[in-house]
Amino acid sequence: MTDQVSLTFPSMFRKTAEQFGDSNALSFVGENPMSYREVQKKINLVIAHLESLGIEPGDKVAILSTNMPNWGIAYFAITFMGAIVVPMLPDFLPKELENILVHSESRAIFVSEGLMPKLKDVNAPTLEHTIPIEDFSAFNKTTDLNKYKVNEEDLAAILYTSGT
Repeated sequence: MTDQVSLTFPSMFRKTAEQFGDSNALSFVGENPMSYREVQKKINLVIAHLESLGIEPGDKVAILSTNMPNWGIAYFAITFMGAIVVPMLPDFLPKELENILVHSESRAIFVSEGLMPKLKDVNAPTLEHTIPIEDFSAFNKTTDLNKYKVNEEDLAAILYTSGT
């Protein structure tokens, strides 16, 4: 009998990282690629930061960002801890962002520096934390990823767009 892998982001990523830890996982034009092992370490740091903010499984965390490796790292970190990611398009108008943040009841948002002005007048009562997405180097705490049990039936994301 073979080991059955759960079809969740954390389970599939862990299995891939075990098998291909030194292989390229994420890359961006003009930057050095990151291995699965490096990405896994960054995911752990981001989860520990979210924990320090009081984010828990089931909480909604938005992402408003241009394309970059940290977008993927934030997405994985949110889902690995059982929180729910709410990705938003950079093209959305401030009122559209407000509607999504209010409707989703997002508690935190990862945001690109260049998109920060779009949030200036947004009124989202549940939004407690704004996290710059460009640089996670200040995140220095780690956590035990095994304490999170994400099931296949758990909600991973709330999508307000079909994407690009």
